[in-house]
Amino acid sequence: MAEQKFAYKESLRVGMLLAGTAGYIDSYTFAFHDNRFASFQSGNLLQFGINVASGHWHQASLFFWPVIAFLFGAMLNQLIKKYSFRTQMQWEARSVLIEMFGVLLVAILEMTHVPTELVLSILAIFMAMQADTFGKLRGMPYATVLSTGNLKTFGATLGSGLLNHDKTQFVKTRNVGLVIAAFLIATIVAHYLGLIIGAWTMFGAPIMLLFVWFFVRQDELGTK
Repeated sequence: MAEQKFAYKESLRVGMLLAGTAGYIDSYTFAFHDNRFASFQSGNLLQFGINVASGHWHQASLFFWPVIAFLFGAMLNQLIKKYSFRTQMQWEARSVLIEMFGVLLVAILEMTHVPTELVLSILAIFMAMQADTFGKLRGMPYATVLSTGNLKTFGATLGSGLLNHDKTQFVKTRNVGLVIAAFLIATIVAHYLGLIIGAWTMFGAPIMLLFVWFFVRQDELGTK
């Protein structure tokens, strides 16, 4: 039987680049923006709740705004979907292009030392767009901005493959494992680059997104 063909937007290379981008950005913001995240909103909600419980209202507000920005980003992506369908343009390509320029804007703002709240809120918008845009890896659900679900999938497919002697499950394990590895490697690279070149590190994220846009565009151009 012929191997199933998947769109470039579901390809392993795109999944690894997107996960790498998210890991890269969150590693940078955690290390250089007061242990806060751009995409990991569970962490921000946790910090918000702890600070509210402790009566630290100002500190709580610092973790609140990225959460609101993340919600806004998911809403904004719905508008991009609707507009792109009306104009017969591939909405995934449009979304990742907007994300790329948005993250590039943040990289430029980082050079001017703008407040952390602004940096994290803008990044949260585009991380939400990414999470909402890409949800399948070669036909299998996965996440590009968090690793919890991917770790669950890794364990479940590995266990299923071992119990049922199913090679297709091992293929899924390999694919999601590579995505997890890309996330982890990117976090390490971002941290060390940050120690060496500081704010210039952020320019690595839009470069990765540029490659994502190039690959996703192949679906629209019909050059599989």
